[in-house]
Amino acid sequence: MSQVDRFAVFPELHITVDPLPNQAIRVRVAGEITMENVAELRTVLHRAIDDVRATAVEVDLGLVTFIDSTGIGKLVAARAHARGSHSDLWIVNPSPGVRRVLNLLGLLEILSGPTWAPPKSA
Repeated sequence: MSQVDRFAVFPELHITVDPLPNQAIRVRVAGEITMENVAELRTVLHRAIDDVRATAVEVDLGLVTFIDSTGIGKLVAARAHARGSHSDLWIVNPSPGVRRVLNLLGLLEILSGPTWAPPKSA
């Protein structure tokens, strides 16, 4: 299998974690979130909630180029898990494609942070 074929089968996902004030954490995600790699995102989110005991987890999706239904499901499940663990989890800066999908599913406002407001239409 060539290098090109390998990346076509296993999309790239990059995750970085940064501390925020008040024991909160920012998780920055870049690339594609698919069923092939969503377990990595789930692991990072659950560690932030369970191991680090973050008061809040902010998931920055500004560099996500694609998200499938398993990725969306994991974000919803991680938010429920956070709230059940006396924490919270929300998304910020969704890329246009992610914003569109979440909006179509009625999840954009539900998963967005406490200060998020929909863009004003012109």
